[in-house]
Amino acid sequence: MTNGRFKSVKHRVVANGTKSRVSMIYFGGPPLSEKIAPLPSLMEEEEDSLYKEFTWFEYKKSAYKTRLSDNRLGMFEKITAS
Repeated sequence: MTNGRFKSVKHRVVANGTKSRVSMIYFGGPPLSEKIAPLPSLMEEEEDSLYKEFTWFEYKKSAYKTRLSDNRLGMFEKITAS
């Protein structure tokens, strides 16, 4: 959504052996057919997107086939000539 301008952090947990920890998940997201692309308000004039447009379904399908440490956007990156 930010075209690589902002990077998200990897989820990390430091376990504490003396205190219990509670984790909670939630299920939320756009409709499966929703297109994912950089927000126009975050794009510079004439700036190209670093990623191909994809749907939320395509992203979820890709994410479920990978490990947490994998780059889940890798298959959507555009190949650029160097």
